[in-house]
Amino acid sequence: MNIKQRHFIKSTEIKELKEEVLKQYDERFVAGIFPSKSRIEVIYTEAGDKLYSVNGELRLWQLENQYIPVLSYLLKSSFNMKTIVVDMGAIRFVTNGADIMRPGLRKIDETIKKGDIVRISDEKHDKTLAVGKSLFDAGEMEALEKGKVVKNLHTIKDSVWEFAKEFK
Repeated sequence: MNIKQRHFIKSTEIKELKEEVLKQYDERFVAGIFPSKSRIEVIYTEAGDKLYSVNGELRLWQLENQYIPVLSYLLKSSFNMKTIVVDMGAIRFVTNGADIMRPGLRKIDETIKKGDIVRISDEKHDKTLAVGKSLFDAGEMEALEKGKVVKNLHTIKDSVWEFAKEFK
């Protein structure tokens, strides 16, 4: 993934960006991503991705109209994101980009709503494996016995992960 264009954004654009992200996440999340007096850079890649770097560290990826925290940042930070916990047998599939299926779930955050961006972690170490988009409300997920419940959007083997490792 190569950079097509990059530039720092103005304080008015930062305010607009924070308001957009706040539509999707709570204030604690936004404050964690964008600390006060931070320098925010928008990066456009040749692949068409739009990423946000805060103080020189990739933190957000804009995928269509949704904002996804970059895994490399999630792994270093303690975020209070809605979380789905998968069993140890699902790890290999999830990290390879597979969507999350109902039989492999161990714990579902009861505040999850359909369309929410959620953190996917393992049951043993609570390590973030991926970020996905919920296809159902938490109650609906609990009621299901089988089927896809979360669309996998970002893993440790995708192009954004690789780009984040090399980003400077």
